[in-house]
Amino acid sequence: MKPRATILLLAALLSAGVYLVFAVWRGVVGFPLDDAWIHQVYARNLATRGELAFFAGQPSAGSTSPLWTILLSIGYLLHLDFRAWTYLLGSAFLAASALLISRFTFHATRSTHPSTALRSAQDVSRLALPLFFLFEWHLVWSAASGMEIPLFIFLSLLLLERLYARANAGILGLLAGLLTLTRPEGVALAALVGVGLLGQKIEPPRCEERKERKLDRLRVLCAFAVQFGIGFGLVLAPYVVFNLATSGTLLPNTFYAKSAEYAEVFARAPLVARWLELLFTPFIGAQILLIPGLIYGIIALARERQWRALIPFAWILLLPALYAWRLPVAYQHGRYEMPIIPFIVLYGVWGTSALLTRVRNFVARATWTLSIAATLLAFWLIGAAQYAVDVAIIDGEMVQSARWIAANAPADAVVAAHDIGALGYFYARPFIDLAGLVSPEVIPFIRDEDRLREYLFSRQATFVVVFPGWYSKFDADPRFVRAYQTDCAATRAAGEKNMVVYEIRLTGEK
Repeated sequence: MKPRATILLLAALLSAGVYLVFAVWRGVVGFPLDDAWIHQVYARNLATRGELAFFAGQPSAGSTSPLWTILLSIGYLLHLDFRAWTYLLGSAFLAASALLISRFTFHATRSTHPSTALRSAQDVSRLALPLFFLFEWHLVWSAASGMEIPLFIFLSLLLLERLYARANAGILGLLAGLLTLTRPEGVALAALVGVGLLGQKIEPPRCEERKERKLDRLRVLCAFAVQFGIGFGLVLAPYVVFNLATSGTLLPNTFYAKSAEYAEVFARAPLVARWLELLFTPFIGAQILLIPGLIYGIIALARERQWRALIPFAWILLLPALYAWRLPVAYQHGRYEMPIIPFIVLYGVWGTSALLTRVRNFVARATWTLSIAATLLAFWLIGAAQYAVDVAIIDGEMVQSARWIAANAPADAVVAAHDIGALGYFYARPFIDLAGLVSPEVIPFIRDEDRLREYLFSRQATFVVVFPGWYSKFDADPRFVRAYQTDCAATRAAGEKNMVVYEIRLTGEK
């Protein structure tokens, strides 16, 4: 396994490294999301001050991924370049997931009476899956994004693989807790694993009476549930207590802020339409050619009554449904839905391999295989170019406006902003968060511009950093005077307006 792991790690570094090279060619090195900078702020404060806080000295429940924060903080403790450490972590988890997915496939798709086609598909997919995984453009983008997505995917795969390998229920509970500590929606996969754990076949001690056998089985299942619950609670309890102590809520502020900010999206389409949009977003890429194989694989497992092997399929359907219910947005290449891509690939590659064994025509079989490989490579390169654009936009907008504020805002300035990541990293003083992540008091009126303006006036805000398209009333208000505007060509090429720093000048001020 060691040579295989080394090869996969080198391949992951190469795959993600190409994305970084594309960004360097555009003259930028950074992250494609402002949220990645939020993680860096929390990690830096954790390493240097020993506190989970966005603003120094103010503990905050704004982090959606405390486990990722802890891992990032190690780089600061070791005095490593924070970007290099973050890229290395993302690539390492990408490689670890590629290594794990082969073993996962063996456990998930094995059958008591497999057909020749299914046996052959299992062997082929164990070789093809890691390669597909390492060059799937969403996954490579996530590895270089600075976000917790690769960690979440790795823990998802590990949790399910350990379930199929019949690991101790307490270990499964610990893994489920770590998964939820990486992203709150991990609790949904933990619930599916709990159902799978209770549904596994158990051979109780032999008893003469049937009633005693049922009772023994019930005792074993209860023991499993208790062990799983203890492991889950041990990991998650400190974070829940922290959230309750700092914000009075179970979940991080981000959950409530995002739900309120995008509440208007709910009125645009019914739940089913929102779910279908989010469900099909992760199929953009070579995996769309895997749909016939995915369907075939699901049907094959259902026919053989391999119900536990369909838990990942339930996850594929459930995660987009949760976001359709609470956060129905597919922006940033569907980053919230990316964790289901490995399981789409798993079923798709395995099922396609089984289907190809039934195709007798060599030309048809070769054409199908080469089409998938060529599409995978094409989207990998397209994704690299898009990654460079994304990094250029974040650097040209959020980072540059943050640097301007840090250099030009007076010491007594009261700053407000909607995108807080880069600003929090480069600007050393507290400010008002219009998105509610670290200023939860704005959540009740987060999309009401009139109330937001009054709130800013009441707080005597002097600078506001926003995209004018998001806050049109700010832009039209003569009291909001443009003090600085970025000049990022990549933003304009994407059809958006550049970020503006407004100086608030009330009546009578010069």
